[in-house]
Amino acid sequence: MDNLEIFENACKYFSENIVKFKDILTEKLAALKDKEWVFEKGNIKVFKADETGRKKRCKVSIGYCLKVEITKADALTAWDEFNRFFTETYVADIERISNNEELGRYEFIAKNTLGDEVRCSIYLANEWNIAQICILGYVSGRYKKADLR
Repeated sequence: MDNLEIFENACKYFSENIVKFKDILTEKLAALKDKEWVFEKGNIKVFKADETGRKKRCKVSIGYCLKVEITKADALTAWDEFNRFFTETYVADIERISNNEELGRYEFIAKNTLGDEVRCSIYLANEWNIAQICILGYVSGRYKKADLR
């Protein structure tokens, strides 16, 4: 595995995992087949310089979103796949936020102690929600490769 303490490597790693998970969901859920996901390349935020003069960077909102209507059973399948896939990654602290599931809102989070995070949000169609699924990642603050030389 690449050195994930380097900003560029971590961004690549999380982007690749988000794509792999999106592809797994597309394969498992019939409602997602042949749909055009919207890619979010993410935004890089730069921290203030530390005592050495170097600046860490983080990347937010890396991922894919799709406005599509899926069923509750599909959302539960997505949870199973999310749990299975991200348990084998660098963000293996998996959580399912079930507080809003009665409103048709499903939220799955995979994170690690550094603050990296991947989140899958599913909104089922109803009077409160626009039906959609989003898989977004966040890479916590790290130095660029050039700053570590």
